Order: sequence, then C-alpha cells, then structure tokens
Amino acid sequence: MRDFAPQIAFAYCAACVTPLACSSTESGTLQLVTGQETDTFSQSPLPASLVVDSIDSSGNATQVATASLPANAVDLGSFDPTAAGIIQVSGYTAPADAGATLGNRILAGQSIVVLFGDLSGATLPVFIQRTDEMARLPNPPSDARPSPVTGVIEGRYVVVTGGADTALAPTTMVYDLGSFTPVSPALTLPITPTSMAFVGFVGWLINDAGAYQYDFSSGTSTSVTLPSGPSYLDISGGGTVSAPDGSQYIVGATRTTGAPTQAVLALDSNDNPSWLTLANPRLGAAATWVPSVGLVVTGGSATAPGAEVIAVASTTGASTGSPYAYAPDPSVGAGAAALDGTHVLVAGGTLDDDGTSAGVRLIDLSCTSECATQAWAPLGAAITGTQAFAIDPSSAVVVGSEPSSSTTPGLTHVYQLTSSASTEVPTKVVHTQAAAIASPIGVVGSVLLFGGAPAIESLGL
Repeated sequence: MRDFAPQIAFAYCAACVTPLACSSTESGTLQLVTGQETDTFSQSPLPASLVVDSIDSSGNATQVATASLPANAVDLGSFDPTAAGIIQVSGYTAPADAGATLGNRILAGQSIVVLFGDLSGATLPVFIQRTDEMARLPNPPSDARPSPVTGVIEGRYVVVTGGADTALAPTTMVYDLGSFTPVSPALTLPITPTSMAFVGFVGWLINDAGAYQYDFSSGTSTSVTLPSGPSYLDISGGGTVSAPDGSQYIVGATRTTGAPTQAVLALDSNDNPSWLTLANPRLGAAATWVPSVGLVVTGGSATAPGAEVIAVASTTGASTGSPYAYAPDPSVGAGAAALDGTHVLVAGGTLDDDGTSAGVRLIDLSCTSECATQAWAPLGAAITGTQAFAIDPSSAVVVGSEPSSSTTPGLTHVYQLTSSASTEVPTKVVHTQAAAIASPIGVVGSVLLFGGAPAIESLGL
C-alpha cells in the first residue's frame, strides 16, 4: 500500500527576514503524507491547486505559496530563520490562477511546530487528507487497546497507555507526529496510569496506588508526595483539562467508576501541584476550560446544581467551586467544550435510570437565576466516555462510544455538530472504546482517534 504522495520540492530564503535582503536560497522537501489512504488526491472532486501558509506563534497565517496541480516544485519565499511556526497546506478545487477564486477547500494538513531555520536541506512531512473525513495515519502500531489513557508531549509526541486490556495496559506506546512513526521500543512506566498530565516532557502519572513523575526525555521516574488534603485515590481515573497558560487540571469527578469526588489536582506551568475543590461531589461529570472564567464542571450528580465553576482564571484565584443556577444533570460520561467565553457545549453521556442518551445541550455562563440549557441537534446514538472539541462558537466535534457490555463491545462514533444538525463522520475502520485528542497537526476542532483498533485516525477540517 502506498503511504506517501509525491514529494514536492520547495525553495526558500533562510538567511534573512525580507526577500529583498536575500542573496541565496536554501532548499528542502515538503513531503505530503497521505498515510493509509490511497485516494486522497484522486477521489472526486479532484484538487486543482495547493496553497501553503506559514502560521506564527501568535496564530497569524501568511500565505507563502500557491501552485496549480500537478506540480513537483513550489517556491515558499522567505522565512526568518530564528522564528518558529507551522507550515499549513490546503488543496482547492480550482487552479491557482492569478485573480481567480480557488473554489472549495477539500484537502487540509499542517506540520508540527518547526524552527524555520532548521528546514535547510531537510524533509518536512505534512499529513494531508480530505476535509470533513477520517483518514488513517501511516505506520500505525498493532496496539488496539480499548479505553486508552492519552496525552501529548510538547505538541509532537502522543502517549498512549493504560486502558481496559490488562495485557496491554502496562506497556506505553509513543507516536511521533514529526516522523509519523511509533517511538521504539515501547516504554514501561513505573505505574500503569489511570490519569495523566504533562508539563513539558515530565508526565504526572496517577492510579489507585500512588503518583509518579516520569521524565520522558531521560526515562527517569520519581515517586510524588502530593500536597496535604485529598489523595491520589480522589482523582484516579479523572480526565485532564488544559489551560492556555500551560496549567493542567486532573478532575476526579470526570471518572465514571469509583466514588463521587470533589477533588481536582492543579499543576501550574512550573510543575507545582495544589488542590482545588468542587462545591459538590460528582461522578461521571464533564469538564472544560473557559477563557477568563476558569474550570467549568457539569453533570455527574442527580442532586447538585447542573454546573459549577472554579474561577482560577479570575483575579481572585478561587480554589473552590461556585454553582450555577441550573437544574441537576445526572448524566454520566458526557463531554464538554467551551464554544466561547460564555457558552459551554455538553454532549452525550447516559442517564442512570435507563441508559438513554442525555442529548446535546448548551450552558450559558452569563445566566444568574433559573437557568435552563438549550437543546442542540441530538446524536445518532447514546454514547459515553464522550469528548467534545469546539470548532467555532456554532459548531463542534464530538467523539464517544456506545455503552459496552459482555455482548456489546462499545462502538465508537464521531460527529460534527451544530445547533440544528448532527452528522456522523464514518471512521475508516471500526473502533471500540476509542479515545480522542485535539490534533496537534490540524486546525481548531480537528481530532486524532486512538484505541479500539490497530489504526490512528485523523479528522481533518
């Protein structure tokens, strides 16, 4: 099976900031990686042009090249060799003629963050795929563990560990998004984590037996004594929420087994731990970070208010939760995503009394009394272990699996949502109890899917 599209050579100036100052050019290769999909460039509609953008550390995009297809060379212009950024490639249905519209964007891909000065003489792989479709990355591991614990190191290395398969759980797979290969050999961590967070290359590993720090750059580990207050037992199994400043929050209330809990372990950007406390114990809750608001937690209790916030993003630096005036939400296994600074989408989860879907609902954080959620379009299946990813203030991606049993393996579904429509995006292979992460090689809302099948799938937007 063919793994790579034809290489496209590029020329660029790496010795200056402005094109006029350049006296020479350097060259390298932009390698468009299509993974296990053989029809990325051949399915209808056919791409007729490529556009290449550079994206700086502030997220500002600058178009650096266009080319009509077929092409085997693209001049990318000039870069500041001291700057870091992302190379983004898009494919359109119309040729790149001067002054003409490019038509519809049907191909998408982008690199990891690179130092532009390092591109001289190098090959930069960029995974490119059809938009609004799933696509399989190259060189997948044979590891098909269900319900894996996942995390990302420095926007490049995806760590997959733990999970429901007791034979595979102690081993750890690391997949490099810079080379699109698993790191060999697989790692054995000091404990099999049920929760995990990263500060730089240091992983915080939590399970029912304790807490460890593991340095993935050196392979060394240290047992951790947590601050006084709750214990690792109160957060084991909880998911991790990340904030833009690099802080991490392991929210015990998001776990779906064990006792309800109020404990949240906060790790600041300097790796310092502290405890936060929800106003109410919850089990199977959803949690997300809302800019200028803080950590928002919803669901997971038939008696507590439907949502609460720990306002660690505010000037008061709160360490305890404050409830919102929403009716109790008893759903278990929902996912949450901040659509903007005042609206949180809560999707999926099941109701304890009959296992039916809790649906999709919107929480308005500006509401102060007698608040009610706004219903969005329903999902096509009842799902739990749900994860939600905002695309923009009016749309999102939702990933979750049907409840599993001895006869039902827990089929994983991927949906694109708006308030009025829910569209399932078929996976290329069947996954069961898979986990998703926000894609480091895609635009906002793109996800990578791991687990429940020997494949890594990407949803490109």
